[in-house]
Amino acid sequence: MKWYAVMFLLLVGFVWSVSAQEIDPKLVGIWETKDGPCTPCTLTIPEKGSLIFTQAGSAVQVVFSRGTSVPGIDLVFQAGGKASLDLKSSNALVGFYTPPNQPTIFQIVSFHRK
Repeated sequence: MKWYAVMFLLLVGFVWSVSAQEIDPKLVGIWETKDGPCTPCTLTIPEKGSLIFTQAGSAVQVVFSRGTSVPGIDLVFQAGGKASLDLKSSNALVGFYTPPNQPTIFQIVSFHRK
């Protein structure tokens, strides 16, 4: 089997395992922040399916998301920024946003249940 066929099968397996991941039920809902670069940002986390992130009413593409064991969620945005958020209470997701092209900057962000 050619190397590109093997890589394709590995990629399909990875995407399948990521899309099959279920999110912690405590995270499900609509979260909003005005921290960092957001004025405001809304994060909608469904029980199953794709999450939705909007900044000032415009959709922002999330290319990767993963639930964590804390519970929490890690996000990577199409523009290159990333966020790592942990559930601190039933109404607060708190963590850090790292802007694109600035991997040493960690802006504190706090999302609250809407």
